[in-house]
Amino acid sequence: MRTRPPSLLLALALGLGPSGAVARTLVVHPGDSIQDAVDQAEPGDTVKVLPGVYTGTPGDPCVVQVSQSGLTLRGSRDTVIDAAGHTFGVCVGERGPIGPEGCPPVTVHGFRFEGFTVRDAGFTGVFLVGVDGFELLGSRYLDNDEYGPFPVCSAHGRIVGNFASGHDDAAIYVGDDDDVVVEGNFVTDSTIGVEIENSENAIVRNNTLIGNTAGVLVVVLPGLPKPFTEDVAIVGNLIARNNRPNPFGPGDPDDLAQLPVGTGILNVGGDRVQIRGNAIHENDSFGVGLIGNPFVFFDARIEPFVDGNVVRGNAILANGSAPDPDRPTTPGADIVFLPNVAVGGVTLIPDPDPSDNCFAQNLFGTDFPAGVTSAFPCP
Repeated sequence: MRTRPPSLLLALALGLGPSGAVARTLVVHPGDSIQDAVDQAEPGDTVKVLPGVYTGTPGDPCVVQVSQSGLTLRGSRDTVIDAAGHTFGVCVGERGPIGPEGCPPVTVHGFRFEGFTVRDAGFTGVFLVGVDGFELLGSRYLDNDEYGPFPVCSAHGRIVGNFASGHDDAAIYVGDDDDVVVEGNFVTDSTIGVEIENSENAIVRNNTLIGNTAGVLVVVLPGLPKPFTEDVAIVGNLIARNNRPNPFGPGDPDDLAQLPVGTGILNVGGDRVQIRGNAIHENDSFGVGLIGNPFVFFDARIEPFVDGNVVRGNAILANGSAPDPDRPTTPGADIVFLPNVAVGGVTLIPDPDPSDNCFAQNLFGTDFPAGVTSAFPCP
């Protein structure tokens, strides 16, 4: 692959990097390597990638690997990272084991990714591990096999103004993270629009989630560093017609095989989740569901009950008209509240006190069990 001489690749821009050095802009032209520019960049620099299609080195897992702090990658809608043949489009941080023993260390402080199209990765479009302070802005994520943007074991991030389509897991995934905002994104044709998994202090705000299998999933899964999901705000989103067929059959061992087609918002074991001011309609199985967490049987660290959740001021209408026949978790309804831990409709662990969850000022037609929202009003 042709590489321009550094004198042509480098353009100085006014400003100071984190260390007080002059911040630079490194310009990448079609036919050049994004990785070569990233390798030359120093903290505080910007790598500006001009419109074109960019591929990586065959055999590398990532088209682009970022290991230094304070870097900005800036492109445009016509700046395409074609990750076909690679596991990831862009990797940030140092990958390492992630499990009950903990996360890899934070190695990158500050990263900004803006304005690209990332497509056809074998796993994830943009994968961040151990990144403190990141922004993923105004990009398109198309047909990456599992995930679009995927920060894990990271903190203090913003995923804002992106378009994502064609992912067979979560188009936008937040896992084992702290303080991540997911705002103003449009997600369609994916199994999950936005997933908040084993994370804390997350905000899902003003997104449009249409035509997925599920709009938003809040969940605590086993075997991960944080055995909890808590303090999540789901506010002001449009979550409609998420009736895409689940690509995993009901007998598939993947956890997603149990996700009902036609899910609006589902909270499995998350605590202090605020669901406020959303428009949730025409999801075939249910609009909002709060359920106890059966994954406790795979990880004793998990406290399985939904605690301290508030569902207030939402328009939850015309949901539950055709509940998934292959995953008959409930009759169809706008609001479902099943705080016990149950499998196949059989209660295995009853919630001793579900009264710290509440419902108020919602516009809805049906709830399950019937009358359950009146039984748990907000003060």
